[in-house]
Amino acid sequence: MLLDGKIALITGAGAGIGSAVARRFAAEGALLWLNDIDADALAAVVEDTGGGGMAGDASDPEFVATWVAEAVRGHGRVDVLYSNVGVSRPGRIGELSDDAWRQQQRLTLDTCFYATRAVIPHMRTNGGGSIVAMSSGAGIGGQYGLGGYAAAKAGVISLMETVATEYGDEGIRANSVTPGPTATAPLLSYLGRQEGGIAAHTADLDLARLTDPDEVAAVVAWLASDESSSITGMCIRANIRSASRRPRH
Repeated sequence: MLLDGKIALITGAGAGIGSAVARRFAAEGALLWLNDIDADALAAVVEDTGGGGMAGDASDPEFVATWVAEAVRGHGRVDVLYSNVGVSRPGRIGELSDDAWRQQQRLTLDTCFYATRAVIPHMRTNGGGSIVAMSSGAGIGGQYGLGGYAAAKAGVISLMETVATEYGDEGIRANSVTPGPTATAPLLSYLGRQEGGIAAHTADLDLARLTDPDEVAAVVAWLASDESSSITGMCIRANIRSASRRPRH
């Protein structure tokens, strides 16, 4: 019961890693307030975890402010924020459209910023809290063909480092996680259509396999809990492509 009684907010909780984290948080005793843009998917996770939530666009700052305010109205405080929303659109920098660039920044970095900004005043009032944000191995050293996504995920890491610096003396911790390619339904579907499938995609990963969503959830739960009470400003690197094994083009 690492999170017993803690009020935990999660964006992008309807599927994949977000859903796995919601279920792990619930198993650890957290009281959940969830978000996803897919109302049906959100409703299913809410029912499974016994939490509450609001469907809506996490890249809309007005919606995010309302979502956080409703959590505080219902529970009185915010102890944990896990920011999970992100999207990638492939394309080399020289060919990336304005729309593809902005979509990746809006859904990957802006969503993290809006949620973080919204919970900070409440965490300060409550004497602290833990913020965890999903980054990516692409945010560490870049990734061929995913420049827009890599830039946004690097921004997530830097944002958490900055929050840790600015609010650590008020008890707010902020960390990020880079889980590596994770066995979610969209990725498995994509790899099933690629030459070589999963084996070709994972050969140069540190662990030479996909990460399981429950493995990510375990790390996030630890960072959210008091077990990691002295850990802040860190990016937990897991199962990414080592620089020495990055493909050359």
